[in-house]
Amino acid sequence: MHFGRSMDIGAEMASARIKLDPQTIEAIARRVVELLERRGLSGRAELVDAAELARRLGIERSWVYTHAIELGAVKLGSGRKPRLRFDPQVAARALRRTDEGPAADPPPRSGEAAGRPRRPEGQTPLLPIKGGGAS
Repeated sequence: MHFGRSMDIGAEMASARIKLDPQTIEAIARRVVELLERRGLSGRAELVDAAELARRLGIERSWVYTHAIELGAVKLGSGRKPRLRFDPQVAARALRRTDEGPAADPPPRSGEAAGRPRRPEGQTPLLPIKGGGAS
């Protein structure tokens, strides 16, 4: 019968199984990681949220959201508004691209507007008091 031959193959395969000790498994795992890292596929990408990316790059969080696709956003979830995460290295490369015009330049963070001179600390101008006379 044809079924008998199939069973023989299954028995041969079962007897050919190799048992690996924990040290061998660990050595195999380390070698796989080493090979992946060599090829740049380690999977160790750091993902941060928009606020953290904005802080690191010195730009507004709203600009990060507006340009999420160009910055390589990763969507977490599939809802109407999935959370977004960013690989800071990918986003930094996107900002360095020279093929985009000046309109794509990110705005500076609040308080760091271009052309606005910085005042030394403690020298903030005061607003005048209405009705400046004493009562």
